[in-house]
Amino acid sequence: MNMYFPNAYETPDCSKCEKETCDSRGKHQRNKRDFAYTSGRCPRLPDLKGFVDKSEAENQAKVFPIVHAELGEDELYLTLITPTNPKGKKVYITKSGYWYINDKITYPDGETMKIKRIIRFNSLSSKDQVKDYMKSCYADYCKFVAEITENTV
Repeated sequence: MNMYFPNAYETPDCSKCEKETCDSRGKHQRNKRDFAYTSGRCPRLPDLKGFVDKSEAENQAKVFPIVHAELGEDELYLTLITPTNPKGKKVYITKSGYWYINDKITYPDGETMKIKRIIRFNSLSSKDQVKDYMKSCYADYCKFVAEITENTV
């Protein structure tokens, strides 16, 4: 499945999108993330809190790994949801600023090895940066599209 979701900081390119019946298709795209979808902004462009239109959220979850960030009383909870693992995995951070998840590698002989796989999301490299970002959006819950790398810690 190859769906087009525009980058949060670029103008959407309707020619790349497979959705032919979009109400915003061909209109001047207001790429400001504080405009409503009814104003002509692409429904697949995330808003200030990282959310896409409800009708597109399920499609986005089918395509991308997503980090769910939730602010508790004093703690930040991060969970990575992938298309293959809807239950989610807890996201940790190293002292040097790398985000990672605990993962397993299974070798052809059946032996498994636990690894710490590095992930990236939204160019944030500390819990304080995530908290500040969420405070700037006036949100206690955000979603970030993540990239799972082949690198390990």
